[in-house]
Amino acid sequence: MRPLIAIPCHPALREGTSRPIYGNNRAYVHAVESAGGVPVLIPVLNDLSALDSLLSRMDGLLLPGGLDIQPHYYNEEPHAKLGEIEPILDEFEFALAQWAITEDIPTLGICRGMQLMNVAFGGSLYQDLATHIEDSLFHPNWEMPRNTIVHEVYVEAGSQMERILGQRKVEANSLHHQGVKNPGKGVRVSGRASDGVVELIEVPEKRFMLGAQCHPEELYNEYDMWHKLFAAFVAACVSPVVRTLEKVEQAVNVSVR
Repeated sequence: MRPLIAIPCHPALREGTSRPIYGNNRAYVHAVESAGGVPVLIPVLNDLSALDSLLSRMDGLLLPGGLDIQPHYYNEEPHAKLGEIEPILDEFEFALAQWAITEDIPTLGICRGMQLMNVAFGGSLYQDLATHIEDSLFHPNWEMPRNTIVHEVYVEAGSQMERILGQRKVEANSLHHQGVKNPGKGVRVSGRASDGVVELIEVPEKRFMLGAQCHPEELYNEYDMWHKLFAAFVAACVSPVVRTLEKVEQAVNVSVR
């Protein structure tokens, strides 16, 4: 049985009509699908308590990229270079993150999603990398094709990321202007760019809770290590019930032979 992976939508306006819609990039959907998961797009609900009925059916959570996070979540005032924010989306996604943390649900955070994961564990962010990190690389390459390789990421030895990606140096695209400043409680930095900016994180105490600052959903078709990340994520999302059934089937098959 293929695991169900929750992917939160974001509020948007349809081009041409300005009609309010919910949606997300297709790349997230197909990256999860290609790795064997069943992506389930979750709309922003007015009543967050309704999530209880839905999330109990989910096996994993993918926190996607998007807008900046309101800095009050990490006890800072807005900086002049803070980008666009969406309070309703922040409330919604932090509720999802808290569910995943509490229930130990396998989670993959991408770009904003990695940042949100870090903040959910009590960490903080640089509100604008170019302002706060001297001689930093140019990270917000929004005008380039989304699969453009911009820099390398150096993966920490012995990390879960190293075991999954299978190498110590990986190629990455770069579509962000914020980044992890102080890691949250229990959060391990498992990869950095050459300028020291955090590019990979993980939470060793959790079953599977990893984050990538780049956008591997735009790269998995071309670079095997990023496909491995989605494959490992989906594998971790297979529910304990399914695992038990598989073990029973294996035992039955052995006894029949």
